[in-house]
Amino acid sequence: MVRYEKWSRIHALIFTVFSISTTIEAYIYSIAYIASGWVSVPRALIALLSIWPPLWLLIGGAVMGPISDAIGRKRSLYLSLIMYVVGSVSLILSINYALLLFSIAILMLAVGGEYNTVMISSHEYFPSSIRSRAVYLILNFTNFGGALATALALANITSVVLQKLALGLTILIIIPVLYLLRSLIPESQYWLRARKVIPEGQWPDLIKEEGNRTSVMLPPLSVRIVIGGLIGWSYTAGFTLMVLTFGPYYFPNLTNWLIFTFSVASFISGIPVSMFADKVSRKLLLLTSSLGSLITSILILSLISSLVNDQYIFWALFILFSILVNTYFLTEDALKSEYWVTRRRGSYTAAVRVMSLGGSIPVIFLSSYLPVSSYLVLATAIFSVGFAASLTWYLIGAETGKGISISAWEHE
Repeated sequence: MVRYEKWSRIHALIFTVFSISTTIEAYIYSIAYIASGWVSVPRALIALLSIWPPLWLLIGGAVMGPISDAIGRKRSLYLSLIMYVVGSVSLILSINYALLLFSIAILMLAVGGEYNTVMISSHEYFPSSIRSRAVYLILNFTNFGGALATALALANITSVVLQKLALGLTILIIIPVLYLLRSLIPESQYWLRARKVIPEGQWPDLIKEEGNRTSVMLPPLSVRIVIGGLIGWSYTAGFTLMVLTFGPYYFPNLTNWLIFTFSVASFISGIPVSMFADKVSRKLLLLTSSLGSLITSILILSLISSLVNDQYIFWALFILFSILVNTYFLTEDALKSEYWVTRRRGSYTAAVRVMSLGGSIPVIFLSSYLPVSSYLVLATAIFSVGFAASLTWYLIGAETGKGISISAWEHE
């Protein structure tokens, strides 16, 4: 039996494994948009490439959520490795639009399922005193993945073949490392307890000696599903419109720079935010970050005409937006993956992710046909929905951060 302390070697190993996983998730997600310049794609079909990643990310999470509840967190992490190999090889060999879509589909199917498992497992592997900090830091590595992908694309590699090799081989090289590291981590002891693999009298220290064991009465399941779906949809659709598709639709030459700037600003700012995550109210942080994202998107919308001619103001606002929306992302992802009972955490987290990703697909697709001003109005309206959902949770929701153990609502 693995003995857990506040921060042990096993925690460091788990943190490393999960951080690599979230890095790969964003790395692959960014590739889908960088790859729009690899093959000749008609303007009318660019929208399909834009909705392709969230579609397969959705399917991966929907499939892997229930599987992780059924077979365990550790076992489910192995299932994505073979899909990584197939997707990476086909990405390198992609010579047309169809093969490119196939490659991205396989890769996103893998990371969609794996990211769901990482989200739920992060709450279960770390004790309450450092749980929020660990979860935020792990999720923040998605920004590092985006920065890595765009840095390779921005390098002085003009050949599309060399770009594909650099991006595809990076994934292939990391797969053996992932397999080795994942074989060393234990199964989630919360999952083992929920599945009654561990007898009640033999619960390990991780479960018996949690710091803050206050019992928390959460709002009804239906309320949590709706709130989780709305805050996730607001981030996914808003982030995609403001960062990922804004370039390909209107400023093709800035596509990589928009993703790179967002990723770097988010990753750097996410570190101090993560370090204070155990001390700050989850409800308050969600509310303030959603409000900040809304205000900065309104500023960008209001000043878009002058921003075209004043790049300094645009990039200053864009960096501020990146910091605020990343804080919102870290908080909403932490919330919507934590406030479930262990035996159904994977399935319910997958359900709200299906809502958020599925709801963003028609928005992303239809937005490709809007003029830039209407496009930004839509993005602002999306962040308004996120703020309204965050305000609702602030008023009627329960506090799930500040060192509270996920055992606090296990009685449901």
